[in-house]
Amino acid sequence: IVSIALGDVAAGKGAKQAADAAGATPAPRDTRRYLPSGAFTRAVLLGGLDAPTGGQAQRNPQPVLLRLADNAILPNQFRARVKECFVVGAGYGDVSSERAYIRTESLSCVTRDGTAIDVPVKGYVAGEDGKAGMRGRLVSKQGQILANALLAGVASGIGHAFQQSSTTLSVSPLGTTSAVDPGKQLEAGLGTGVGKALDRLAQYYISLAEKVFPVIEVDAGRSVDVVLTQGVALPGTLDAAGTDPDNLAQLAERARSFRRNDDDED
Repeated sequence: IVSIALGDVAAGKGAKQAADAAGATPAPRDTRRYLPSGAFTRAVLLGGLDAPTGGQAQRNPQPVLLRLADNAILPNQFRARVKECFVVGAGYGDVSSERAYIRTESLSCVTRDGTAIDVPVKGYVAGEDGKAGMRGRLVSKQGQILANALLAGVASGIGHAFQQSSTTLSVSPLGTTSAVDPGKQLEAGLGTGVGKALDRLAQYYISLAEKVFPVIEVDAGRSVDVVLTQGVALPGTLDAAGTDPDNLAQLAERARSFRRNDDDED
């Protein structure tokens, strides 16, 4: 007995082609359209940063803008034309190291022919000392708040002391009772009011100190390094004008002049 199964030949070919495509070697990537991991370049902070250190600082970091001051250095001594591009980062602070850590979020460039490129990037910012993060000034206002709480607590204790000095305690089988001495009602009232008010004020300062966290101040204009930790594919080439000299002759000539200027500066 011979059993024959009929199937769709086209579907079988499509499945075979999909399997071949899945097992095939990925196509090579052009450095004009792809920035590999480990690429780095020099950048300048265009704005300062007050990096928070406590609470939800890492989940809600502060934005920071950087301008790339040089072309990116790629592996094997290649370069990528990302000079004058912008990088948007997010920073938070760390009290133990007194550094502000900035991670990159997006890269924006405009090519020679006016094409805008805006892609998300993953990386970090290294400071002048070559370490991850930037060293800054640790600013904390908790000391003044705690000092105010201490003064309020001391004044509250003085008010309670005036209250007790004008009150007489008597012990009986029914319990302990307190009575205000004759002629000292005003002193007892002032002591009670001042003591309770300053005690509330001390509690307020304590709760305020729990909400205040130190910040790491980083000034604008500092020179840092931006390092990519993951490769990023670009929707267009970084030097688009030079790729089509027939249709974009003027832009191609402008691109060549920019290259000559960059070479002269290098």
